[in-house]
Amino acid sequence: MSGKSLRNLDLNLMVVFEAIYASGSISNAASHLGMTQPAVSNALARLRAVLGDPLFVRIPNGMEPTQRAREMIEPIREALKLIGGQVDRSQIDLSTYQRHFRIIMFDPLEAVVMPPVYNLLTVQMPRVTLECIPAFRTDFVQELVEGTVDLACHAYPNPTPDIVTERIGSSEVVLVARRGHPALRKPLSPKTLEQVAFVALVPDLRSKIMVEQSLIAQGTSRRIAFTVGKVSSFPPMIEGTDLVGILPRWYARHIMGNFAIETHELPVPMVDQNSFMTWHVRNSEDPGHRWLRTAILQAFRAATAGTTLALVKS
Repeated sequence: MSGKSLRNLDLNLMVVFEAIYASGSISNAASHLGMTQPAVSNALARLRAVLGDPLFVRIPNGMEPTQRAREMIEPIREALKLIGGQVDRSQIDLSTYQRHFRIIMFDPLEAVVMPPVYNLLTVQMPRVTLECIPAFRTDFVQELVEGTVDLACHAYPNPTPDIVTERIGSSEVVLVARRGHPALRKPLSPKTLEQVAFVALVPDLRSKIMVEQSLIAQGTSRRIAFTVGKVSSFPPMIEGTDLVGILPRWYARHIMGNFAIETHELPVPMVDQNSFMTWHVRNSEDPGHRWLRTAILQAFRAATAGTTLALVKS
């Protein structure tokens, strides 16, 4: 086919051609496509003019394809299948979807949501693999833009063009201490809060999660005696020392079964701790990416509600 002919070839004409071939008549093709019979006849006339072949001839029971049409049908069906697979990715079979996802993951979220997400993944998308990398990265937006990272789950929003941010959920925060801590009595007082020694995140990370800002807003300060680079370092430090820490309630509940620690209600109002997920807009409609985002959301909600993650429908 010449370049001029290709320029005149509308993809919709190929769809009409396949429908006529499959159904054996213009009326059946029109019904299948949701078009009028004159519209289908007009499309066939245009295709005949472009290709220089009648393509179908009338017989008593409908339309019979010409030899040219018989030669064209399989390549056209393959082409329509390939194009349709790219245009309507939501219709793909997730059981055959294959991809390696790199996720920047806030470590408390990783501990709580990823085990149930992975278990369900092995059932619904068994050809997908996951890689979680540390959160609190200053360059994660650039990594999303460049495509070296597929999703970021973290504790602070980052509005940027072409970057989509969705809140995973929020939680109250609580004070966590070892069982039998000698300086703590329930209920806590603001004075006690100022006297005990805290484990906290390093300053760059601490500035992003609003704990310090909430305390200052209430006229309260705390003494930070030990700093760490990740939240998962809090439990062993709290269990093995007289340090205390402030953690989201859902994460504190998750770790209490593995560490000799207990929670205390804070004596001053605190801003809830939010968790967010962020991705590049090009991944918004990808079915596997959408499944993964939905699974993380549902796993978080199930964990905070004390239920189990069920079948994910993205």
